[in-house]
Amino acid sequence: MPPPALLRHALAAALLAAFPAQSAPLPAENDYRFEIRRDGAPVGEHRVTLRRAANGVEAAATSQIVVRLLGIPVYRFDYRSTSQWTNGRMTALDSRTDDDGTVTSVSARAEGQSLLVTGPDGVVKAPPGLFPTDHWNPGVIGASEVLNTITGKINRVTMTAQGRDSVPTGAQSRPSTRYAYDGEMRATVWYDDAGHWTGLRFAASDGSSIDYVCQRCGPDPEVSERPQ
Repeated sequence: MPPPALLRHALAAALLAAFPAQSAPLPAENDYRFEIRRDGAPVGEHRVTLRRAANGVEAAATSQIVVRLLGIPVYRFDYRSTSQWTNGRMTALDSRTDDDGTVTSVSARAEGQSLLVTGPDGVVKAPPGLFPTDHWNPGVIGASEVLNTITGKINRVTMTAQGRDSVPTGAQSRPSTRYAYDGEMRATVWYDDAGHWTGLRFAASDGSSIDYVCQRCGPDPEVSERPQ
């Protein structure tokens, strides 16, 4: 059975940027859906849904995992978060994680020139423009810190381009750049030439390999530059 930390690496590199503010919802094609596989076997699903809001964009992310042994569930994971974005910056976030019965919550609110993060360990003041751990915006490339939406901690990271791969994305594959995270989070993540998130891989603490395999990767979303 995978340990409770199974998803903490997978959900620890936020990729969120703003779209021009409009009242109409974003097309469904801009949504993201991944099948989660453990050592090649499907165990769950991760989704990100983007919708235009009055002042920018609202993003909703969910992950569900069920690991079974001889058909019997032995591990469950449920993650849900919503965040609001204006001019490329996150202004609010609320997340809830049920990690096999252990429930944690994290919230963040923009306050002046800071982001106040409330998590299981209390309140942390973070710099504005911090990316949370919901994986859909390449603006995170080059960031030295990310907000872990499961623990409420600010993780220090580096991100290095490692090469090019052809990544399966539903009906066809896409040329994508592979990046490696290191530091307080280790993972491999892929983005195509338009900046869409196309894949994720990391090693769980039990030694198993976790892959996010794209089923739908938003063929043509608008992506803004990372906020300065």
